Amino acid sequence: MGVAASVKLLAAGAAWRLTGLPPAGNALVGALVDGAESEQTLAGILLVNAGDRSVPLVREATSSGAGAPELVDVLASIGTDTARSALERVAAATSGEMAAAAEQALATLDEIRRHEQ
Repeated sequence: MGVAASVKLLAAGAAWRLTGLPPAGNALVGALVDGAESEQTLAGILLVNAGDRSVPLVREATSSGAGAPELVDVLASIGTDTARSALERVAAATSGEMAAAAEQALATLDEIRRHEQ
């Protein structure tokens, strides 16, 4: 990923986190699903940094057929109750690799919760 692409993603991440502008969030999801590995990594970090603001957008992407397990990873990394609910919906509403990833993420979050108590 070149400097220009990095700057664009960082700008989209800042705009998404601060304002919730849909085009900025969509740019991050697009990079997460279709980008090169470095773009996916950066987009995922930026979505996670935005926290619960990203959950509806990521959940929508999973239900629209984007199907990238990276979307599940973002929800798991956010880890809030809102993200957990979205993971439960992904596990119930999808099949195959996406459902398996959501179920694994839920098991991991359960294990983390057990150790925190």
